[in-house]
Amino acid sequence: MSRPWRKEKTTSTREARPFDDFHEWVLSLPWVVERPYSIGTPGVRSFGVDCEPLGRRRLWLLTGLQRELEIDGMGLAVVVPSSAANDIECAGWGRSAAPMPGQHELVSVYSESIGRPQDIEALVVTAYGYAMS
Repeated sequence: MSRPWRKEKTTSTREARPFDDFHEWVLSLPWVVERPYSIGTPGVRSFGVDCEPLGRRRLWLLTGLQRELEIDGMGLAVVVPSSAANDIECAGWGRSAAPMPGQHELVSVYSESIGRPQDIEALVVTAYGYAMS
């Protein structure tokens, strides 16, 4: 299994933010690659799965979107099947932002509803699992 993305508190003079190592953790997951995102939106990062052995190549995570829905500066959105998007909305964790190919949805994640880093990690790992399946 993958390592958790939350680092322990550091002893440096700079206080670490909860998501300082988030992108590093995402890129440490098997077959995850960062894809270029060139719509002219500075700060947006796009992540996909590129797994040749399973024949999987798909977008599953965006950060830096919709500043009003930020999670500690993340602007997190996941790509999940439409049924999972509905579950996320019903839980109050986010809302569908756009339809995606293959009966999937881009879901913007609400920071004030999730709050705990463990829950955000679970949501991101779940989206990763959908991308790999």
